Parts: sequence; structure tokens; C-alpha cells
Amino acid sequence: MESTIKSISDFTPMARPLAVGAPAVSPQAIPVQQALAAIGEPDTTVDLAQRLYATIAMLWSEVAGADMFLPQGGSGELRGVRDAHGGVALLSAVGSQYGNESSVRVVPVTPTLVPGDVTCDRGASMSVPVISEGALESFIVVQRRLGAPSFTTRDLEALIQLSRGVGELLPRVRARGGRSVTAWLQRDLASARDMQRMFLPRPLENNSAHVRVLAEYLPAFAVGGDFYDFVDLGGGRLLATIGDVSGKGVTAALMMSRVTSELRRLAHECSGPAEILTRLNRSLRGMQDDRFVTVVCVLLDVPNRRWIVANGGHVVPLLRRRSGVISGLAYSLNPPIGMIPMPEYRDEIFPLESQDIVLLATDGVLEMLSGGPRDVCSTMGQCQLVDMLRKAPHDLAEIHRRILNAGDASTAGRDDVALLGLELTE
Repeated sequence: MESTIKSISDFTPMARPLAVGAPAVSPQAIPVQQALAAIGEPDTTVDLAQRLYATIAMLWSEVAGADMFLPQGGSGELRGVRDAHGGVALLSAVGSQYGNESSVRVVPVTPTLVPGDVTCDRGASMSVPVISEGALESFIVVQRRLGAPSFTTRDLEALIQLSRGVGELLPRVRARGGRSVTAWLQRDLASARDMQRMFLPRPLENNSAHVRVLAEYLPAFAVGGDFYDFVDLGGGRLLATIGDVSGKGVTAALMMSRVTSELRRLAHECSGPAEILTRLNRSLRGMQDDRFVTVVCVLLDVPNRRWIVANGGHVVPLLRRRSGVISGLAYSLNPPIGMIPMPEYRDEIFPLESQDIVLLATDGVLEMLSGGPRDVCSTMGQCQLVDMLRKAPHDLAEIHRRILNAGDASTAGRDDVALLGLELTE
């Protein structure tokens, strides 16, 4: 049975080492300072442990094993940094039985020498604590091969000096490791941001509905949960969707990718927006962490001169006629996707007129315009957006420009922002 090594918090100083080897002094002084210089400035604790092992193997002959041990996880159990599995035997070699529990052993906090034991098939060992910034941080344990000479007090003194150097290195190693992880995360999130933007569709220059499409996306973090999509179904029919996964950041972005994939598939399989939302709710039933998705689908049906809209708890789309008249589409909100098992979504139909403009937005647009969380106002707090749409010229590009310029584009505290506009060119 493998021994359980108690955490640092359980260590108690011992009155004397477990066993002391021969007191003979080594014929030559061990060049500890040169050894520390050879270790250099590792980037991680694993790198430090690897370099420490190589240095110890050069300082002492017939070394069977050596490692630095740090507490792992909430239990504080000691694990070898270089070799977690082999570290159990190393620690057991210098540990003492804990009370009446033969399977639990305690590593002494004092520098300790232990002679080899042929009956246990174990070579001589020595261990020292590592003190870093005034606190007991870890241990270094070295073991020789069976039959090799025992370590001496001079060897132990040299290992103590080496441990002092390691204690000075640890804070710098951890700082570098933290910066390394941070830099890696920044690069990874930058790649995720670029990948997410690649999956968001580019405006369609040519489509069967002869509609102009413009879109904007500003995640609060590197990636976000807002999304939009548009699919040319052919024959003058185009489906536009926009939505918002609850939450922000990477988790919302991962859910967003799943939702957009499902929406694109359902666009070609369903007869209209209401059926798309119904089937989307079914496929995403039981989302993790009680997340939900607000989404609105708008089907532009040019041959039948109509807009067909179904809304699942999302910001109401706005329709601007060439005359300047503005109205909301799909005021009868149905529940968001994933909120209840069997919601009833229904299509609402609006007549299509020449040069219509339809504007779809996420609630982040409303917060951006107001400079903070929106107040309750008329139709889901769209007063400012409606007023801006009313005053702008009848041009989709200019409408988008005014909205983005008027809003606070800083990411501090704001939500993700997505904006999708459709403008009939005929």
C-alpha cells in the first residue's frame, strides 16, 4: 500500500533527525553557488524541478531519485513536481509513521539524514525544507542507490544551501509562470475572437431577395454570446436571425456556436420562423447551468410580398418604411429558447413595401445608447433607438453609423452588442 503524505499544515518539527549518517566530511567542498547559477531562471516550477534534479545528479554520485515536493489541491497533499508517481517512494524514505496509522507518514520539517536499509531495498536519503519569503513552501528529497555510501552532514549542509537558493527562485518562477499563462490565454482568446468572427456571416452582396445586408458585432470580452445570421433560401426568400445567449465570455460563445449551427440547419428544413424556434427549443432542451437564448427570426418573402416574424423573448425588430413611418415587428413575445419545455411560438405576418428597412438588435445596443443598463421604456426600452431611427435618413449604412457613433463603445461593464439590418433595394 502506498503511503499517504500529510500536508504541510500537518508537519511538526522534530527534536532530532530520523537517523543520522556517518559524520565524515566530504574531501572537497560542494560548489553550491555554481550549481545555483547552473539552474538559472526557470519559467515554471516543473522546469525548476527538472533543472534541480540535473544539478543534484551532478553534485552527488549514484543518485537514484530527487525531486521538489509542493502541496497540491485543497488537501495539501505533497506531490513530486518532476515525478508525481515516483515521489511517493522518495517521501516515504524520509518520513516517519504518523501515530498508529501505518499508511500515513509525516515528513520532518528539519533537515534530515536517513541511512540506507537493505531489508527495505532502500538507499540512503536526505531531505530539507524550502523556505520562501518566510514561509515553509516545499521540500527537497534526494535518495541514493541501494548500497551507495550514506549522505554526510556536509552533504546535508550543501543541500540546505541549495534549498535556500530554490526558496529565492520560487517567487520569481511563479511570477514568470503567471505571466506565461496570461500571455497564453491572451493569445488563445485572440484566436478564439478571430475564429468566432470567421463563423459570423459576411454581408451578402448578391442574393435572390435583392436585399442589402449590414451587420456589426462588438463582444464585451474577446468572445461573446450575441449572434446573428442570414441565409439565402433562394427564390427571393431570405432568413435573418439575431439572438443573445445568457451570460458572457467563453461559455456563452461556445453555446452561441451551437445555436447558430442549429439555426442554419433548421432554416433549410422548416416552413417558417415559428417552426424554427419550436424545433430549436426542442434540440437545446436542458442547456447547461440553466442558460437560455433569446432569438428572433425574420423571413423576407419577396414573391409573396411579406415579412414573417417569430420572437423568442428578444428585442423587438424595427421596421422603417420609405415614408419614415416606424413600427415594431412581433410585439407578442414568446419565452426564450430553453426556458420552458413546450412553448408555443407563432408567426406574425407584415406586408412588404418597396425600400423597407428592418433593424434587428440585441439588448447590448440599447445599453450602449443609454450608457448603462436600459430603463423600462415603451417597447423593451427602445425609445432611444426608435428616436434615432426616426431622425436618420432612409439609408441603412447611415443608420448603422449613427447608432454606433452615438453609443458608448467601451467594454467596461457593458453587454455584448450585435446589430443586423436589411434594406430592400427594389
